[in-house]
Amino acid sequence: HIDNQFVIILSLFRDCPYLSPSVKGVQNTMNKLNVLNVSDANKFAFIKGNRPTDEKAIKVKKDSISEHGILCPITAVNGEEVIKSNGHLTDLDGNDIADEHAKDYYAVLDGQHRLKAYLELGLPLEDLVVIEPLNKKIAIALLIAEMNICTKTWKGSDYMAAPAMAIKETNAAFDFAMELQRRNFPLSTISFWACGNNKLKAKDLVASLKTREMPQCLQEADGWCAKSRKWFEAASEKFTAKFLAKKYLITFIQDGYNAADDASAYTSEMEEKLKNLTQWQADKIQNARKTSTQTQEQIILDLLREHL
Repeated sequence: HIDNQFVIILSLFRDCPYLSPSVKGVQNTMNKLNVLNVSDANKFAFIKGNRPTDEKAIKVKKDSISEHGILCPITAVNGEEVIKSNGHLTDLDGNDIADEHAKDYYAVLDGQHRLKAYLELGLPLEDLVVIEPLNKKIAIALLIAEMNICTKTWKGSDYMAAPAMAIKETNAAFDFAMELQRRNFPLSTISFWACGNNKLKAKDLVASLKTREMPQCLQEADGWCAKSRKWFEAASEKFTAKFLAKKYLITFIQDGYNAADDASAYTSEMEEKLKNLTQWQADKIQNARKTSTQTQEQIILDLLREHL
């Protein structure tokens, strides 16, 4: 099912006499192209912690595939290889797949949006080209990072994929951070909710690939996270994820927590206030718009002070 021109291009690249010695050295570590035969869409899986798919990107891919067909193969490995690399699988909707069943799935390394678009269009699986990575000696997490760096620059929260696949033991703060990442929260907001500060940085997440330890701020955040998750769960009943992904609410709560004479009492009181907030009040806060005299942030903060 693979285009002959694609095979010819790969062959020319392999045998090209003009490649630099360093490129030839890398090329010598690569195996032959291996095309996977996937006959059941339910056998595809995503790697837990890899960046979530975006509906807008899927729509763009659907439009492109409808007009031109799928132009690049999907790159995948047997799910068991992900487990060996300390990773885990989810189905295409983000639901966890038990590690013992991983061998029954093909884990997508590159092409999540293309795959979802292709499946949503209802196109035949026998025409979909799925290949294994050419260089099988690179760790799974690094493969994903390199593939994405080569195609589209990652945003901060995308780097959560690094520790998610490299760290053996996690804690409540890390799990909370991963939950927010799957909801497309930006890294700075994730940091405030999970750690209580803005110390969670992309460079520290990437460093986790080598150290196999989660960033220090997440290691120290269990105490804060126990409080923050209660606030988040209470707030989620009234506010949209889009609003909570902004820093307005969590920084407002954090400022109050830091200034409180009794932090324990403040924690309980804020949780109760969030639960007692009416939907009308919540909508008034999250739908606030700037005026000629006040910014949106100023209005939202005034409303938070008024109702919380």
